[in-house]
Amino acid sequence: MCASLSNKILILGCIFLATGFTSALIGIMTSVWAVKEDSDDHGFSKFVSYGLWRFRRCGGFRFNEECTKGRLVRAEIEQFGAEGWFRLTQAVACLGLICMVVALLILLLYFFVSSCKQRKALYAIILFTFLSVLFIVIGIAVFGGKMEQMGYSVGWSMGLAIAGVVLAFFAGIMEVLELR
Repeated sequence: MCASLSNKILILGCIFLATGFTSALIGIMTSVWAVKEDSDDHGFSKFVSYGLWRFRRCGGFRFNEECTKGRLVRAEIEQFGAEGWFRLTQAVACLGLICMVVALLILLLYFFVSSCKQRKALYAIILFTFLSVLFIVIGIAVFGGKMEQMGYSVGWSMGLAIAGVVLAFFAGIMEVLELR
């Protein structure tokens, strides 16, 4: 009975980790991490959103608004003075996703390969899960803090990445419970 319950907790952790990875991946790859919207008395509005890899700009009057979107290139990043911290955010977000993939792969091996059912494998799963949480949280904190200083607000993409990190954190707790 105890082994069965323990296994169910780890299965739940695997589901949390897979869902967290999917959520974080979608959040990191979309272009609405930071949003700024302005309008004037004449009906002209301007909307700008930035993600880690893409941007979107819309502007015009209410009925004929035009939008441009594209990849963030060096000139685009330098335009709002963000070279160093922006690249840091991209790097730690990628490291976080890589750690999550490694944790998922080791977890699947732990489930399906009998020679991998060792405490060392479980320690590695826990390590990579919490490293992924740490890296992505660092990226979210740096990006959110810097963009808030420039007058941007948090977009849904960052919210999705935060949800993915929370799920990965709960998965890490489930994995720690497996150690008992």
